[in-house]
Amino acid sequence: MKIAIMDYKLCIISNNIGISTFVEETFAMEVQTYSVVPYRLEEVTLEKLISLAPNIILLDTEINRRYALKLLADINALEQLKLVPVLVLVDDKSIIAECYDLGATDFLRIPFHKIELSVRVKSILSLFKLIDNIANQASELEKQSQILEEERKNLKKDKKKLDGLFTKIFPIEIAQQFKNKGKVDARQYRMVSILFTDFVGFSKLSVGLTPEEILKELNIFFTKFDRIVEKQHFKKIKTIGDAYMCVGGLPLRNKSNPIDACLVALRMQNFSKQYNKIRASRNLPLWQIRLGIHTGRVIAGMVGVSKLAYDIWGDAVNTASRMETACEPGKINISSETYKHVKEFFDCEYRGKIEVKNKGFIDMYYVHGLKPIYRKDNDPIVPNKLFDLLHSTY
Repeated sequence: MKIAIMDYKLCIISNNIGISTFVEETFAMEVQTYSVVPYRLEEVTLEKLISLAPNIILLDTEINRRYALKLLADINALEQLKLVPVLVLVDDKSIIAECYDLGATDFLRIPFHKIELSVRVKSILSLFKLIDNIANQASELEKQSQILEEERKNLKKDKKKLDGLFTKIFPIEIAQQFKNKGKVDARQYRMVSILFTDFVGFSKLSVGLTPEEILKELNIFFTKFDRIVEKQHFKKIKTIGDAYMCVGGLPLRNKSNPIDACLVALRMQNFSKQYNKIRASRNLPLWQIRLGIHTGRVIAGMVGVSKLAYDIWGDAVNTASRMETACEPGKINISSETYKHVKEFFDCEYRGKIEVKNKGFIDMYYVHGLKPIYRKDNDPIVPNKLFDLLHSTY
């Protein structure tokens, strides 16, 4: 195995030629390469030392002691040299304490033996090499720590974004339960209101439109529907093609969900009317919607493994879908079960018993708007303070 050979630069500063020669002879036969560079005390400058970049400085204080001690202080004060170890050669042990105060690493009493000099120099070099390695490791650890901290911050940001996205996809309560337990337990709800919408003649309207144009139109409607639903504390369940489904009364149970459903439907209907006015002014085909509402029992939970989905099941869901299917374009159709909860607040038109596939005949009603007593500024979709007061008791 090849052994790595270190190359050390030793700078001996002495006015005693004999000491300089002694140092050169001591390290001449070493395995490592020791380059010994001698300077007379008065000839050496800080600039020369910086340029030399020695691994260790041997400073002789025997001749011209005051000058040598001043040089020691200057070396220790200079940023480029303060980490270079200085072995001070002394003939008077009384100055040892002063040398340490001025930054000396160690001292050696004159006269000294070659073995003593070699051991002392090698010990200092080994110690400073170890310190340098530790410093480099500490610096590397600091860099790694900074990288890890940056990654931690990025992960925290990503988690925040993911949490925000998760709560947009799922109701907050459901999202929190899933994060805490890793699953969402299925729950039964005795009274929820389900609202379905879809576009009349969607397939015919889509003819001649590019997929991008169809997506743009749906996005206009569904984005507005999302805002209406959130404002009324409803929960969007899903969209299926051109159909939009939302529900009230879960996961937080309440008794106001039939009333809330009618308000949501009226606002969706109003948006559709206003948007179609714009399309009519441009001679564009109109996007007519049907809206159906039913109130009843459901089971709600999260399904799927790779693609999670919060959904609801039960006969009430099917009935709500039938309310939408049996609706005329531009109308809001509700079942008798929903009607009995909202008849005090809304003007409703009885349609009679309408036959529904697989369900026989069901009483149905059209919702036309709030009753005049509950309208603000006689607007059929904007509740007044009296309505808000009564609504808050549910």
